[in-house]
Amino acid sequence: MSTRAAVRPPSSPAPQPAPPTPIRERPAPVEHETGPLKPAAEERITDCFELLDHRTRGRATSERMARRGPHLAFQDGTETRLIALEDKITHVGRSITSDVRIEEHRVSRSHAILVKHGRYARVLDNRSSNGTYVNGRRIVATNLRHGDVICVGSVAMQYLEID
Repeated sequence: MSTRAAVRPPSSPAPQPAPPTPIRERPAPVEHETGPLKPAAEERITDCFELLDHRTRGRATSERMARRGPHLAFQDGTETRLIALEDKITHVGRSITSDVRIEEHRVSRSHAILVKHGRYARVLDNRSSNGTYVNGRRIVATNLRHGDVICVGSVAMQYLEID
């Protein structure tokens, strides 16, 4: 027995590869003059007493009538209004349950927490969207001193210790 491979005659020639398509050159980029990327300038609201809800505004006193202890100061035109930090923990935000309720869309529902510990006070950012700033620096948590400016969202207030 012979093992002979069957040879088939070619019925048609092998297909030729298609000629390469010419590479199109990309058009030259159009030169546009652009500036550096910067975050939108956020204007700080310093005259913000009117942004407080009616319950918080009702607790506010003038500087002359303020009791001893820590306070948050809000501008009301030319007058400064103080809100006493009476509790050990004070929640600042847009939520109805906040102790200091600020009705401004850039303030998170639970934006920041102020904690009194003995004679010292501390502010903590509560994972807010727009951040909490003390004296212009974004913070996660920091101790407060008399005169520090706290910004939640775009609302500025001042921490004061009345003696």
